[in-house]
Amino acid sequence: MSLTFKNISYSKVGSGPHLCFLHGFCENSEIWEELIASLSSRFTCIAIDLPGFGKSSQMAFGSLTQVANQVHELLVAENATHTIMCGHSMGGYILADYIEQYGTELRGAAFMHSSAMADSEDKKISREKIIRFIEKNGTEEFFRLFILGLVAPLHVDIAKEKMTPMVSSTPTSSIIAGLEGMKNREDKRAVLSQFKKPVLWLLGEKDTHYSKDDVYKMAALCKLSQVSVLEDVGHLSMLEDQKKCLHEVQAFLNFVESVSGT
Repeated sequence: MSLTFKNISYSKVGSGPHLCFLHGFCENSEIWEELIASLSSRFTCIAIDLPGFGKSSQMAFGSLTQVANQVHELLVAENATHTIMCGHSMGGYILADYIEQYGTELRGAAFMHSSAMADSEDKKISREKIIRFIEKNGTEEFFRLFILGLVAPLHVDIAKEKMTPMVSSTPTSSIIAGLEGMKNREDKRAVLSQFKKPVLWLLGEKDTHYSKDDVYKMAALCKLSQVSVLEDVGHLSMLEDQKKCLHEVQAFLNFVESVSGT
């Protein structure tokens, strides 16, 4: 079911406890379709088009804190704040911000190809260069390079097929705002060290965006955490290897339910 709350588009399917999905940069809620198809028999799945992306593209993408507040407002309206939240890449950055403000309401958190760390200085410079490049040259070449950098070489065709429509439909203003938001985000490792609910860290073995060492260090900060590293997968496990991704997410959801007793 496709719904709208204050110009934010989202889907809601299934029944049972709530699962909320936050997509990554230049994506939209469609990135979760296969996962949701398998999970909606057990969970009420809410997948949000974040402001500036997908069917919410007419909205401005603000700071990650602002977006986290908008997500919370939507979940309050849905009576769904007692949820397990999954964030992919940029969606994981928003999830970290959400935990800082509303973590006591969550049942668990899944960081999928993401981090609680702030950008390094080199990464900030890189994002700024990308912004300047887009402002000067437009988005076409950026789209091509961006998509190729998301996946393991084995899955390039899948990335082109699935990601091209999502990426190419993203407004230039949202791309720049997203890059600015990610560049300016704060480090949330201290927040995670105080979070008492289960946390999943899912990483692709060939993901060039995050190192395994950093992921294990972040997991060590959490009270209850699991780490899953998927072989022959880059930054998009939900597209590159849906079976493995689903298996790890289901295992984590089982863990959350065993801990919470629901």
